[in-house]
Amino acid sequence: MKLPQRRRLPAQNEEVGRRNIAFVLFCIFLISYFLHIAARVSVLGVIHIDLLLAAVTALAIAFAAPAPGMHEERVSSPWQRMDPVAIRLLMLVGYIFVTLPFVEWPGSVLHNLEPFAKSLCFFFFVVATVDTTRKLQWLLAVYVFTQVFRVLEPLYMHIRFGYWGGLTSLGNWEYMDRLSGSPWDIINANGLGFVIILTLPMLHFLIRPDTLLRRLIWGGIAGAMCYALVLSASRSGFLGFVFLCLFVIWRSKRHRLALLSVAVLGGIVALFLMTGLQKERYVSIVSNDAPGAITAHQRIENLISDFKVSLRRPFFGHGLGTSAEANAHFGNNWLLSHDLYTETAEELGYIGLALLLALIWSFIRACRIAQQVTSEVVDADERLQFLRSAASSLVTVVAVDLFFSFAAFGLSEPYWYFYGGLTVVTARLAIKLAPDAARESAIALAGGRTHRSSHSGRGRLRSRSRAPTAARLGRATPVDRA
Repeated sequence: MKLPQRRRLPAQNEEVGRRNIAFVLFCIFLISYFLHIAARVSVLGVIHIDLLLAAVTALAIAFAAPAPGMHEERVSSPWQRMDPVAIRLLMLVGYIFVTLPFVEWPGSVLHNLEPFAKSLCFFFFVVATVDTTRKLQWLLAVYVFTQVFRVLEPLYMHIRFGYWGGLTSLGNWEYMDRLSGSPWDIINANGLGFVIILTLPMLHFLIRPDTLLRRLIWGGIAGAMCYALVLSASRSGFLGFVFLCLFVIWRSKRHRLALLSVAVLGGIVALFLMTGLQKERYVSIVSNDAPGAITAHQRIENLISDFKVSLRRPFFGHGLGTSAEANAHFGNNWLLSHDLYTETAEELGYIGLALLLALIWSFIRACRIAQQVTSEVVDADERLQFLRSAASSLVTVVAVDLFFSFAAFGLSEPYWYFYGGLTVVTARLAIKLAPDAARESAIALAGGRTHRSSHSGRGRLRSRSRAPTAARLGRATPVDRA
């Protein structure tokens, strides 16, 4: 008996890529940036290899020739206008420059523009170079590889050589070793926890543990990363991991009981792997008597102090990158605010905070649009299935990052902008590959209005109404970049 063949999309929806050289350079840049190749190879550090790779990638994007037939694929569509993610990002950047004369320290802002500009490059490089599903697959694979390497390298060094990399105070002149990034990395123990909880959803998505071998690979790598999280003794990482588990269980409709059982079993195993000090470290989250509770209390005090400092200039803030400066002058510490929301309020004011939250919300909307488009097609091919899973995974990553941001700064860090670029290209590729009727449905979803097409009958769609969803989301510009 002949097996049914997987349905392929029409030839008119075959993907045509461009800027291939720029994409390869961008992947090399990601590897160099996240693995800190410049710190490992001194010669590359002398020549500023990351800056050179970023400049060469930008030049390759600027001078890339259009792929054959690209002009024929361009049609008049609202999806080819600037997407709402890019619009909100440019609004945030414009706000920073427009309010420059009104902030506390304009000179400090000019000095702090460099790290912020570097982080923006991640968004624009992703959007400019990823124009096919295969490129998105490769980019995600490269990114996840670098993050897994950043976790497993210090874990290997700990097992092999007894490496820790950091320590923390428990109060009363007591200290505890904590696993941090490798000697060539810049992340501390909390940063290691951050990398772990944001990488696990993407790792699960890429491995797709649907066979015994894949399950063994996933279980081995995820187990090692969770053990590294235990060794980091990161309370914020632990809470973020708990939130990740609960969020995944809540989103799962078919396997909630199984996932809950696995989570409980994993918690029991982790409890047995912890030392006494590590157990007390996590108990200090809820107990004032446990060793280390004093540092948890200091976190809360610093958060309250940061909030009070933000109220000094509630509209325009003290200036980009000046959170530590503001805390040193008007707060009770000289540290950067370890909370994305108070950090942004201190630096950009509450207007800037609203713009940032609107930007992050547009990430989620872009993922929902991609899920909408791909779910409309019954017998989707592998590319649409991949994009649907990618959008779902990105929603999880953004949600976990939003939760973790209550204990971490990130306004001038590249992660948010990299994830934003991924949401844009995921939605754009889903719309490009979907049949016309599904595409029009997504346009109506994003635009809050009904679009009729002479080809609305093309493609086999589920017979269900999307009008309530569209009305619930309201008006927005469709997600795409010409």
